[in-house]
Amino acid sequence: MAKALWFLLKPALLMVGTLTLIYPVLVLLCLVTGWNNFIFTYVQGFFMLFDIIIGICAAQAASAYAPLALSFGVTRRSLRRAMAAFFVLLPLLCLVLDYLCNNITTRLFYAEVNPIFVSLVQYPLQGLGLKLILCGTMLWMGTMDFATLPIWKRVLVIVVLCVAYLQVAVFMLLGSFLSHTLSLYSLVLILLSLPFAGLALHQIRRLAITQV
Repeated sequence: MAKALWFLLKPALLMVGTLTLIYPVLVLLCLVTGWNNFIFTYVQGFFMLFDIIIGICAAQAASAYAPLALSFGVTRRSLRRAMAAFFVLLPLLCLVLDYLCNNITTRLFYAEVNPIFVSLVQYPLQGLGLKLILCGTMLWMGTMDFATLPIWKRVLVIVVLCVAYLQVAVFMLLGSFLSHTLSLYSLVLILLSLPFAGLALHQIRRLAITQV
């Protein structure tokens, strides 16, 4: 299982690591040029990029690397365990990086940072539900063979993914106007992410093996 998990996680870690290295560059540019410019917009909302990267990495892991792992002799049972661990570990890693970047931004530019970003430093676990729902839905989508799906199912999958990513906007709106509901909202998203992750693990039984 450990080798299968590393096989799935390695590309995601490279993407997340590369993204993280961009953050100090943006902060330095912001400090040099002054915070009141367009660069500060990217610095302030940098944590949202981790949410986007979670979805990309999850879809890639399920659609490309999981079938490839099967072709290398990984058992479906080991792959399911690795996928379950991936579903937990990647969002947690991004949550930690989220917190660190947001904490640095808040300390350097406290007076100018949006209040919701400040609150996420105080209550970082509020963002976990958002990351899990994105990871779960994209894992589920990655295990599906779009070429064999009827049109109505393809449309349904696209609608579900759009709704999942719209949660980023909902999260921001709640943080701006109903910040006291964020903890409950995050819990709801965590519960909603579990069926999608379960469906993704179930789909591994029928996942086609990539020929190498």
